[in-house]
Amino acid sequence: MALIPDELIDAIRGFSDLTVDCYGIDCTLYIPTNLTTVESEDIYRNDANITYKNFLSQKVWINWAEKDMNRLRKLGLFTEDTAPIIAYFKNYPVVTLGSYIKVETRYIPNSFDTDEFEVIDLLAKNTYNSETIRAYKLAPRRYKK
Repeated sequence: MALIPDELIDAIRGFSDLTVDCYGIDCTLYIPTNLTTVESEDIYRNDANITYKNFLSQKVWINWAEKDMNRLRKLGLFTEDTAPIIAYFKNYPVVTLGSYIKVETRYIPNSFDTDEFEVIDLLAKNTYNSETIRAYKLAPRRYKK
């Protein structure tokens, strides 16, 4: 038996989706589809070997420089000098590690020289079946040659 009814969890998830729809910015989301097959290549893996499914006109809410240390600690991030990029997506499609987004340059602060940002960490803690909001840590996308 769950501590919170499933109907309430679904309603809260719906509200978080609505928030991202209302306040998020447009992006193209790329989710990898063959990470398990290229996993054996390990450090020799080339980005050209990874296939992605793209989702056009998705919404993402990005906090470009989260500086509230209490909020970061609650998310499980302990940083000192650098302010991480925190993103919130809708619940569908499911975003995984290795996914990346492409954002219009008008939304990007001047401190970044790219328009592609990769999901490097999932910030979900202490959940079982009642995860309602999941945060993601992003980093500017780097290309492996």
